[in-house]
Amino acid sequence: MTTMSFDREGNADRLLSTAPSFLSRIAGGVRSYISRADAERQLESLDERLLNDIGLKRSEIRHMVWGGGR
Repeated sequence: MTTMSFDREGNADRLLSTAPSFLSRIAGGVRSYISRADAERQLESLDERLLNDIGLKRSEIRHMVWGGGR
């Protein structure tokens, strides 16, 4: 049987060193969500003629913004 011991100070240091990275990823995800939601709102506000000019159908907006391209 293998026993493991943990150094509490080492674990705290490791946690503190990864916290900025974790928070940075969370903040990036929030920024991405806000940006995509704004793009979706803007595209939804266009009329059919303008959507057709850029090669989109209204039914494709959500997929293009959130799910990838063609």
